[in-house]
Amino acid sequence: MKSSLKLVLIILLLTYGIDKVVYLVLNTISDKVMSGQSIGKLNQFITVKDSIDLIAFGTSRSNHHIDVKKLKSASYNVGMDGSAIAYAATLIQLLPKDKAQVIVFNIDPNKVFVDDYDASDIKGLITKYNRNPIIKEAISEANQDNSLQHFLWSLDYNSKALGIVKNYISPKYDHKLYYGFDPLHITDAQTELFKKSLLKKSNYNCDATKKINPTVWKYLNQINDFCKANNKTLVMLTTPTYAPECKVQYTTLETELKTIGVAYKDYSGFFLERNDLSYWRDKTHMSSKGADIFTEFLKKELQRDNIIN
Repeated sequence: MKSSLKLVLIILLLTYGIDKVVYLVLNTISDKVMSGQSIGKLNQFITVKDSIDLIAFGTSRSNHHIDVKKLKSASYNVGMDGSAIAYAATLIQLLPKDKAQVIVFNIDPNKVFVDDYDASDIKGLITKYNRNPIIKEAISEANQDNSLQHFLWSLDYNSKALGIVKNYISPKYDHKLYYGFDPLHITDAQTELFKKSLLKKSNYNCDATKKINPTVWKYLNQINDFCKANNKTLVMLTTPTYAPECKVQYTTLETELKTIGVAYKDYSGFFLERNDLSYWRDKTHMSSKGADIFTEFLKKELQRDNIIN
């Protein structure tokens, strides 16, 4: 029995030691990665967040739709493909508490009025779990951590290590010229595919009585509270879609946000009266041309409201 216990203890100690060595190596590599969505964009945001005046948050529709340099020279777009509100709300908590900043937050009603949202997108920040206390707390509160991570820290890089190493060896772009905005340049073939997709009937279930998901509502309040307490101007909006569905949900979202003092701008139908296929990559993502037109309009809106100069 003593021999068995001794063997188990040795294995645990070796596992713990090897894990920390691997974790240190991965940290050293990942800290030098400034390109790609595996960790590069997050690293760059953490690097610049204290010095910029305007930040765009949200999903891919923020990433591809808002050219922040047209709004403010000192700006960054940290919109992330495949993310949702938990990811963005946590990043907002990392912003400096004593600096005036404009937060442009794109929110999509079809990700607000859902039954099964569980904040699992926050796991996109898992590489910082054992390195940043704010991120660690947010992931734990969302019940998206793994108990083994307290012992095996290298698990923080699970499924992300390959992408990190690839961007370390061969960066996707020069991060010194990158500010987070990824315009979608479309081809003729993509336009033809988009035309065909328009022939398909939407299966979106529009339920006028559906309520905002409680988890989503919690994060919306968290974002609002942080901005009010830390000198941030919150601009909550929905960027254009080709053909907005279930407009009653947009109205409900606006009404609910008003109850907590958040002004919401619905730009989903921005192109309805002057639509053109060249403005779109698909039904929910604008092309670079569409994004350019929308951003110029948004700039005028923010200038009119004295949010930017």
